[in-house]
Formats: sequence, C-alpha cells, structure tokens
Amino acid sequence: MLEQNGGKIRYVVLDQGAMRHEMLQTRIANDPDAVFVVPDVAFSEMAMKRNVLYTVRRSLSCLQAAVDRTYVSVSIKEIVEYEKENCGNVIRFDQLLSCPGTRIGRGLIIGETSPDYDAIVQRLTQTEQDHKALFDPRKDRDDMQRHVAMFKKSFGTARLKFLRTPGAYTEDINLGMIVLIMQSMTRDPGAFPGDLKKRTLLGRLLAIMYWAEKDGLDKPEKIMNDYIDMDFVVIASYLDEIMSVDEKVKMLDRQVRRIMDIEDAARMMKVARETGFRTSDELAELENDISNRRR
Repeated sequence: MLEQNGGKIRYVVLDQGAMRHEMLQTRIANDPDAVFVVPDVAFSEMAMKRNVLYTVRRSLSCLQAAVDRTYVSVSIKEIVEYEKENCGNVIRFDQLLSCPGTRIGRGLIIGETSPDYDAIVQRLTQTEQDHKALFDPRKDRDDMQRHVAMFKKSFGTARLKFLRTPGAYTEDINLGMIVLIMQSMTRDPGAFPGDLKKRTLLGRLLAIMYWAEKDGLDKPEKIMNDYIDMDFVVIASYLDEIMSVDEKVKMLDRQVRRIMDIEDAARMMKVARETGFRTSDELAELENDISNRRR
C-alpha cells in the first residue's frame, strides 16, 4: 500500500456511487486522516452520460468539504507508459496522483468560483469523446463472452459443476485456482510485462471466473460497467481502500488484496492443489487473447 506519515493517512479510492452516497459525507466529517482519490477512469464513466458537465459537477460537488484532501489519479494508460519508461518498476506514489488532473478535479469541485473553471469546462468538452472511446459496450461483451468460453473449456465440465454448486468451493479454493492460473499465464516474462498488466490480468481473471460461475452474461452495457469497475479496482490496489456501494466492486477489491498478500496467496494455492486442481496448456489461448486487448 502507498501510505504516508507512518501509515496514519489512508488513501481512499472513490467510485461514482460512493461520491453520491451519505457514507462519503460521514467519512469526510469523522475521518480527518482520509485522503480521497478520484480515478481518471471515473471521468471516462461520467463522460458516457447525456449531460456530462452536469454529471461531473453533481458527483464531484459532494467533495466540497474535503477539496484540499481530494486528488485525481493518473490513467491506466499513463501507468503503463510510466512502467515502460522506468524498466518495469512499480509506479511511485508521487507519480500515481496527477497534478494536472487534481487541479481540474478540484476546480470542478469548487465550481464557478474557481478561477480556472471556464478553462476546465472547455478541457472537459474537448476530451469528452476521448473518454467515451475507451469503452465499447458490444466489444467488451464479445471479449468477455470469448474469455469465459475459453475459461470454461480449460476448467472442465466436472469442475465447473462444483464451481456453480453453492458451498462446494470456498473462496480460498477459488482464489487459489486463480493464483495458479495466473502463475501459468505469466510464466513467460514477455506475456504480461510490467506490474500494471499483471494487476489488470488478475482483475479480469476474477471477473471471468465470476461470469463462468453465473453461466451467463448480462447486456452489453453491464459488461462495459464490469470493465470500468475493474479499472477502479486496479487503481485501488495501489492504495489503501476503495469506497463503493457496489457489492461486486467490494468483492473484487477484497479478492485482489487477498491474492496480493504473499502468505495468503501461498495458503490458498495449497488448498486449491489439494482439490486436485492443475493448470492446463489450453490457458495459453486465453493468455494470448487477453494480452491483445487495448490496455
């Protein structure tokens, strides 16, 4: 985790639902050590609404009481570029929070009384289409359908039946299997270069297992939301916690953090192996397909 001041300050990633929820106001009032981080992907999500400026202002205005302890993160793409320029090193804390993004975010929180407000609104309008282009509902759904089909084929009929039987597999077993699959997929150093791509792979594998377990995919817009949620969770994995009202987001965040705990991951791999689980060479097909996605 990226902590300052001996760990006293906690960096809290916010999704759009949390920004508008009363629990944020409670946290602002009762926890002066909480620093709030709005991920760049939040602006992409808000850019998909009909009235973008209204949506952004409505969501961010809830942070007025904590404007001086609110920051905006860099984008997923910027983290990838940072790792390329720094020989794969994990992004530093001072690089994760965006100075230009934070200036824009705080200007939108303050609103028309901000001296930069007009320029910020103009910038928001100019970048609206760029944000919209990051996610394509039908392509995201097609990708997820293909990845789930590959996962189910590799997993096998008998194990899928256990996966879909309530209580047959504990979360430890499920996560242990994910760790083993991920180890197999990242064995080749060139497959998923850099820390960010491995975190992204982890989030997507967890989502793929979720949909394989449910044995069905929602409409394209819902799958697109899943991809957006995964970006929130990836950014949150660099910080202390995520605040969300979405149970799936909270589940993915918890699971990612458990797998990133070396001791917990080792124990979960052990219990997964005890079920007889072994990875398959067929996962190479899934590996190649996911690695070719846009980020």
